[in-house]
Amino acid sequence: MSKLLTPDHASTATPQLNRRQLITAAVTLAGGLALARHAPAANAAENVAGRLQALGIQLPEPPAPVANYVAYLVQDNFAYIAGQIPFANGELLFPGSVPNEVSVDAARIAARQCGINILAALSGACEGNLDRVRQCMRLDGFVASADGFTQQPQVINAASDLMVEVFGDAGRHTRTAVGVNELPLNACVEISAVFVID
Repeated sequence: MSKLLTPDHASTATPQLNRRQLITAAVTLAGGLALARHAPAANAAENVAGRLQALGIQLPEPPAPVANYVAYLVQDNFAYIAGQIPFANGELLFPGSVPNEVSVDAARIAARQCGINILAALSGACEGNLDRVRQCMRLDGFVASADGFTQQPQVINAASDLMVEVFGDAGRHTRTAVGVNELPLNACVEISAVFVID
């Protein structure tokens, strides 16, 4: 048999019910936040794979080093990626100095290819799981430059933009963009990188 609530009962029952609802909501929210803290790796994997696919990028095998060094090293939570030059399908893109032999637009294409090669090496450092990437910390970009050329940042921007396109805010990084006399194999651009990974 149901009990009728007197005004005194009604005034105390409703706050108790509200407290229960608040406690339940708080516990549910805390659980959801805890799950969210553990979810980014899986979501990042889907996001990175999806972004690469949307960008039409299929990562190549990392280019073999051309001297006595390795393509990447992992120490603690840092992945150090060796300088990458713009190899694509086994060919060096746009050899020469900028802008006398290579236009700025062509050098930007080369810088983006350096970025793709960085991602390929990074994938190796992450054992194929780019969802392990937590932050791109730094890019160091070198542009083979003719005397008087000062647009190195515009060239390296193509690789910087790629990191943000692929990793979102985790792709934002510190950077160097400098001009040099010559680069190995007459490359127009070379870029190295450092990432934080899980």
